[in-house]
Amino acid sequence: MAGSRRALLTGSVVVLLVTVAVVAVVTVQGAGTGHRPVAAASTTPTPRPVDVSGGDTSTSLPPPAPSNALGAPAPEPSSVHVSDAGGPAVEPWWRRVPPVAGTLTAPDGSGIGKVTVLASDDGSPTASDTPTASDTLTVTIVGDPSLPAAATRAVLTGAGGAEEDLGAVSPDMRGVGFVLGATDADHLPDPVRALELRDPAGRVVAAAVLLPV
Repeated sequence: MAGSRRALLTGSVVVLLVTVAVVAVVTVQGAGTGHRPVAAASTTPTPRPVDVSGGDTSTSLPPPAPSNALGAPAPEPSSVHVSDAGGPAVEPWWRRVPPVAGTLTAPDGSGIGKVTVLASDDGSPTASDTPTASDTLTVTIVGDPSLPAAATRAVLTGAGGAEEDLGAVSPDMRGVGFVLGATDADHLPDPVRALELRDPAGRVVAAAVLLPV
């Protein structure tokens, strides 16, 4: 029994010595080759800056702003027409707004007719040009079925109490038209807001608010 234990102990010692020898050989070989541990290269790409507008800042640049000879931003071309007096020219109401129209309404709110205002001109850029036969403003008033019996005058009105008396109307008329030449049309309220039919005492018996059509 003692011999078996001695043989087992002897075998264990032999195995241990062999293992130590193998480790020593491997260590010496590694040192002889001069190799050192190398860190593994990262496979994660380096992030690139991205423009929030959707382009890559490394390849996308904003276009240069237009400039004048001194480097300042170039001014936008002006589209404002300048009059001979040096200020902006504004055409009169009858040239820049019509056609306009509105429902002729009685004091109780019921519709009793129609008013239309049409302008015809020769294409002149300002009202200061010489008027021609085609420079006219036509105001047409049509009753349904006829104009109010009390109506005697037709008046165009504007802001601040401005007004222009167009002329007489008659209760037996179903409709009436007034044609103004350029000189008379230039004197209309600016802007014209409404047309009123008035009785002999100046009371409004019907009116139409005029809006662009």
